[in-house]
Amino acid sequence: MVDYIRDEEEQAERIKEWWQKYGIATVIVIVLAVGALLGWRQWQEHSAGESGKASVHYETMMQAMAAGNADQARGAAATLMDDYDGTAYADYARLALAKLAVDAGDLNAAADQLGAVADGAATRELEYTARLRLARVQVALGDLDAANEQISRTFPEAWQGQALELKGDIASARENWDAARAAYGDALEALDEGAGRDRVQMKLDDLKSQS
Repeated sequence: MVDYIRDEEEQAERIKEWWQKYGIATVIVIVLAVGALLGWRQWQEHSAGESGKASVHYETMMQAMAAGNADQARGAAATLMDDYDGTAYADYARLALAKLAVDAGDLNAAADQLGAVADGAATRELEYTARLRLARVQVALGDLDAANEQISRTFPEAWQGQALELKGDIASARENWDAARAAYGDALEALDEGAGRDRVQMKLDDLKSQS
């Protein structure tokens, strides 16, 4: 019994010493951990709420685009860029504005929007898409060197066919017919069956009369 009591007293003394030495720090760590967890949950809830709001504006923009309501589409796009800058939603808004600018014949405005996405896209996929569209606009503007700079970058397989098609477009605009044929031929090999492949085949067929 005496040994048991002594052990209890020694354990109590050790606990007391440990608490004096580490207790306050332990409490602080626990408080910080709990605070971080609560903060993380609040941030997730806030992010989910913001994402939900952004998706509403995005849907409004896409529906307006489909309906041909350019003014409404521009309004929704402006909200996405102002309130959700730095997110993919803002990039999609700029891509939409670029399309509206092209439809209106304002290629310089389209190039500005596409350049903004290409240089600061939220994802690499959006960057690749913006660069190829920008190159296409630059070809239409006659700025072939700038277009060539865009497509001279490395693109993943999913974008390779489009990049090769643009390489052919640039060579064709420079009347470098052999280079254009080679690029279009490579594009056909890279593209799957569909409208894109049919378009490239038509461009290649048009070159048959060129020496």
